Amino acid sequence: CGCSETGVMWVADQIDRAKLSSLNTKSSHGVDSCLRPICEAQDPTRWLESDDDAQAIVHVPFKEGVSVKGIGIGSFGDATPRTVKLFVNQDVEGFDEVEEADADEEFEVPVPEKAGEIYERELQCDKFRQARSVTIFIEDNHGAETTKIGWLGFKGELANIKFGIVEGAEYETRPEGKYFE
Repeated sequence: CGCSETGVMWVADQIDRAKLSSLNTKSSHGVDSCLRPICEAQDPTRWLESDDDAQAIVHVPFKEGVSVKGIGIGSFGDATPRTVKLFVNQDVEGFDEVEEADADEEFEVPVPEKAGEIYERELQCDKFRQARSVTIFIEDNHGAETTKIGWLGFKGELANIKFGIVEGAEYETRPEGKYFE
C-alpha cells in the first residue's frame, strides 16, 4: 500500500501518531481520521472536520526526518479546504500566531469536480528537505460552514535523520588533548 516512484512514496508510516495535534477539529472526526495510507484514501466513513468554523490547524510530526515532496488532500465538495498554509519545523501555538506567521508554502485547492477526488500538490523541496513536522493551517473552504478533509497524506523520502534523545553519549566538561591546551 505504498505507491513509490524512484524513492518518493506516501509516508503515512513515518507519522508520529502519538504526537499528532489539531485545533478547532471535532473530536469524533479529528486528525487521526484522515491520516492513513493511500490505499484507504477512499474510505467514506473517516474524515477530519473543523468544529466552530472553516478554520483548522493540524500539526503532523514525523518519527524520522522526511524530505517532503508533496501533499495530498481528499476533497469533500464545498467543504474542501481552499486556502492552505504550510509551516515546516515550526511549532505554531494558535490561530493568532499562525495567521501572522510567514508560511513556508501557501496554495489554493481548486473546487473539486467530484467528492473524494484527491488534490496533489508538489512542494518546494528546498524548504521541506529535513522536515521534523509540518503544520497545516486551513484558512477557509469553498463555502461550507465547516471544513472537511476526506484524506490527508504526504509524499516524500526518508532524510536519514532521527529525532529523539541521544543515548550512550559521553560529554567532557573539561576537554583535554593537544588541541585544547
